[in-house]
Amino acid sequence: MATALVTLARLGIQTAFLGRVGDDLSGEEIRAGLEREGVDCRGLLVDPGKTSQMAFIAVEKETARRTIFWTRGGARPLVVEELDGELIRRARVLHLDGLQDDASVGAARIARDAGVVTVLDGGTVREGTLELLPFIDHLVASEKFARQLGGAEDARTLCNTLLKYGAQAVTVTFGENGSWTIDRKGEEHWQEAFPVKAIDTTGCGDVFHGGYIFGLLRGWLLPRTVRFAAACAALKTRALGGRTAIPSLDEVETFLSSFNCKVPER
Repeated sequence: MATALVTLARLGIQTAFLGRVGDDLSGEEIRAGLEREGVDCRGLLVDPGKTSQMAFIAVEKETARRTIFWTRGGARPLVVEELDGELIRRARVLHLDGLQDDASVGAARIARDAGVVTVLDGGTVREGTLELLPFIDHLVASEKFARQLGGAEDARTLCNTLLKYGAQAVTVTFGENGSWTIDRKGEEHWQEAFPVKAIDTTGCGDVFHGGYIFGLLRGWLLPRTVRFAAACAALKTRALGGRTAIPSLDEVETFLSSFNCKVPER
């Protein structure tokens, strides 16, 4: 979630984060890293005496494959009563990952009542996912998430299965094999991954989400939106670190021009 917001911030979008960290060093670094990027952290609460979630990631030099060591930490998840409902109602897009199910469903309900577009980063099916899905407008899911709900089906069938949960559009990402998108009108789009020499793929999915939301905010059609998102993710792989190489808007546009990706304004 945080990396998706940093992506949007670098693309020139005003963002705000709702969540909770512990009062440890990791919590301080999480807040400082977001604030350096211009993300509004007034909704990032602190749980005294608790630890923050954190990850250590080992990257293979030759293949860019990753091994992730992650801990949830001891900080309490948000609950509905702690949500800044007014902030959610003022937003144009609410982006969720479903990790904190009570707050996620509560926030999605507020957004739906206020007409705010909702986007879900479906990384893995969690407790509360099925309750959350009917409140999601755009589901952008990993292959793992899609197969947990759709089984061993082809990409088109997986997307159609996920579409039955109520979203206006579904995109399933397949890493270096690209992504498949279907909307409620039945329009489909296969987006190939851009050929790049990957140094580190950490955070590529999060950056893809940020690029996707940028397209929604611009009012682009889905083919242009997922193409832009794929370009953002490809550029992110240029350097070690989850956020080091997240691109600016000029970098993405230059990159797309080099592939002759001329698309209509909408």
